[in-house]
Amino acid sequence: MRRLLMIAAALLLARPVLAGPQDVWTIDPRASSLAFTATQVGAFVNGRFPAWSGEIVLDPAALAVARIDIRIQTPAATANNPDVDSLLKGPNFLDVRKFPEARFVASSIVASGGDRYEARGKLTIRDVTRDVVLPFTLAIADNPAQPGAVRGTARGKLQVKRLDYGIGQNEWAGTGQVANDVTIDLNVVASRLK
Repeated sequence: MRRLLMIAAALLLARPVLAGPQDVWTIDPRASSLAFTATQVGAFVNGRFPAWSGEIVLDPAALAVARIDIRIQTPAATANNPDVDSLLKGPNFLDVRKFPEARFVASSIVASGGDRYEARGKLTIRDVTRDVVLPFTLAIADNPAQPGAVRGTARGKLQVKRLDYGIGQNEWAGTGQVANDVTIDLNVVASRLK
């Protein structure tokens, strides 16, 4: 009997910890933003992706079951300049008609100390998928607008090489006019139950 109890206890301890509904965050799209910075002929080009959504399950005390899945609607991308927007959305860059969605899926979240974390996963743009590491900070506090809930603010910055994703075809495949490095800035404000 004692042996059966020990086996049962071992099986219970070996079961994976499952995320509960209180770990699911609801993103506030009005307070959140997804922006990018590129360099064209030495000048900064700043833009944003105003249409995106995500599923975030994250409890700093249970990172083993954390997951992040962000879907970005590329046709909405804008640098607030009609000429740049036309080029950005066209077949040589994002090709939004053929590839209307970019996606980031984190396979693991790792604590880096204090309020710092790393989301390790895959970024897909133009149907090209690459491994990336997104460092971010996370601040969680009581949500005064919603009793029994907390509000989290995550800020991260991801450096990518546009040519790794085929962003820059034909005459734009070099780095003479547009630099290869692109910075993606993510600011997510979300809430969840305590």
